[in-house]
Amino acid sequence: MVVCVIATDKGTGFIKTCTSCDDVDAQKYAKYYRSVGYNARVVTYEELEEIQKRETERRNEVVI
Repeated sequence: MVVCVIATDKGTGFIKTCTSCDDVDAQKYAKYYRSVGYNARVVTYEELEEIQKRETERRNEVVI
């Protein structure tokens, strides 16, 4: 199954980069992202769409 490994900024939680890969290799990519200072998660593409939607909503919030 093809999954996506997302690397998120530790401060903001926003996605910085992602890698599409087979679920067998996903932990290798997640381990790499963590080693260079990101938080990492393995997600399906359906989950990725939801995460991106929530992230867009957060970015569009007006700060008063």
